[in-house]
Amino acid sequence: MTRKTAIPFLAVLCLCSVLLAQEPVSVTDVAVDKLLENVRVTVVCSGNPNVSSYLSADPLALVVDVMGATSKLQQERIESAYYPVSGVKVEQSEAASGLRVTIGLRDPVEHRVTVENGLVVVELGLHPIAPTPVMVSEDQFAGKRLTLYVKDADLTDIIRMIASQFDLNILATQDVKSLVTVRLNDVPLRQGLDALLKAGLANMVVDKQGIIIVKPEKKEMFGETQTRLFPLDYVEAKDIVRVMKKVMSPVGEALAADRRLAAGGGSERSAYVMVSDIPEALERVAEFIAEYDRPIPQIVIEVKFVETMVNASDILGVEWKLGLAARAGAPAVGEDDAFPLIVPNGLLPGLSNAVIGRLDYSGLSAAMDFLQTRGNSRVLASPSTMTLDNHTATISMGTDVPLQELSTDPKTGLVLSTWRTRSVPIALEVTPHVTSDGRVSMRVKPSVEAITGWVGSSDNRQPIVSRRSAESHIVVGDGEVAVIGGLTRDEETKTIGKIPLLGDIPILGHLFRKTTINHTKSELIIFIIPRVVAPQIQTSQRPGKYFVD
Repeated sequence: MTRKTAIPFLAVLCLCSVLLAQEPVSVTDVAVDKLLENVRVTVVCSGNPNVSSYLSADPLALVVDVMGATSKLQQERIESAYYPVSGVKVEQSEAASGLRVTIGLRDPVEHRVTVENGLVVVELGLHPIAPTPVMVSEDQFAGKRLTLYVKDADLTDIIRMIASQFDLNILATQDVKSLVTVRLNDVPLRQGLDALLKAGLANMVVDKQGIIIVKPEKKEMFGETQTRLFPLDYVEAKDIVRVMKKVMSPVGEALAADRRLAAGGGSERSAYVMVSDIPEALERVAEFIAEYDRPIPQIVIEVKFVETMVNASDILGVEWKLGLAARAGAPAVGEDDAFPLIVPNGLLPGLSNAVIGRLDYSGLSAAMDFLQTRGNSRVLASPSTMTLDNHTATISMGTDVPLQELSTDPKTGLVLSTWRTRSVPIALEVTPHVTSDGRVSMRVKPSVEAITGWVGSSDNRQPIVSRRSAESHIVVGDGEVAVIGGLTRDEETKTIGKIPLLGDIPILGHLFRKTTINHTKSELIIFIIPRVVAPQIQTSQRPGKYFVD
């Protein structure tokens, strides 16, 4: 190979190595959250991974393999108090060719695994899957017939005798206890066994190994139902009734009642639920309500709107790149000790060169000092509000611009002048959610309007208004500061000075007028500080204390 051909070949080889050397996917965070009708386990990745999942029976767990991934977690084992998840363990696995996320389960439940925007979302149902009776294989009964004469015999003894006689693997649970009187003469074994179990109020299922399991048949009679009144402290009865039916028996009924129905007056808030069901189901309902009726966290949202000539990236003191964010004095997202800032496509849509990041509270003080020393910065407003978990808080501020409108009276021909105001607002919508580990996930939607110019004559000018908005998802710690920048504004101000009368002369008037155009470029930086207010749990009125005869 000559020197002239070797150089291009090496260049192509280097280019291929750069293209193929893609950064592996890394797991930066794992969170367990309880939602209305399920429990969600979220695995935050630096990119979209390839995943596979399967249900493990011993121990009972849902295993999710994130192929080719590495861990950047500080804590690789998370305990959970949310049924049915007992805990989550993340570990490197050769079998998974990457990371293995093991979600421990207390009972088998329905589940679903999805991958989108770098998030592996596992949704788990709140209620165990009821075992479905399986028809016993006919091969175990083929050609076998049963003759049986017993009176007041124990059902378990009869089952043991039949298992020995016909070489069947039968397991009877301890609660199968009844005395039966049966007279069967040369009947097929299958029909005879069905009749025997029916007489003993039992039924049979078969496991994967072909073992016949005999369990008592649950009788749910209308005559055995009871009615109980459950007081609710935090949730609406109409909401809990919809999901509560999954733990009730087929004969159960539930009714949402407000305070006026249950106590003879007061608030219209639905505060009670009345349930009629069998005693066993009522106990399940009581446990479900005790877990479901919990105080909704409240979050104080403190916001600072700052208009400045300084870029947001200068405040954070780091270099911002596509899809990455960092906080002052801490690693970038994806490295150790960093919480994720989930931003679709890396930048805020609709905003040019948008910046989003995080500071601790001391970093906020340093940022404000930095703005003051640089000058040309002012705090437009520092509002704060409180909202409930998963409820939207709206903060708005603006300027009313006076506008003159001219009209001509058709009768007199006089020019009439009227004034109206045009609001130019800055608005921020924040929907916070407190995660299971105490952090705050916020869906943030800032919108900015600005007057960028004017049209029309000098006596009847109309503003040119530009609008910019964005929507993003941010995860920060309690009391940490989310920073949103990049909301820039280019404003042109045109001022006309003239000599009275002479400046209005056609053609020659421009000799007596002076036009001054000023260009101003500023950036709006928004600091958002969420603070979780610890709920005060009431224990005086828990479910199960009130009965209706």
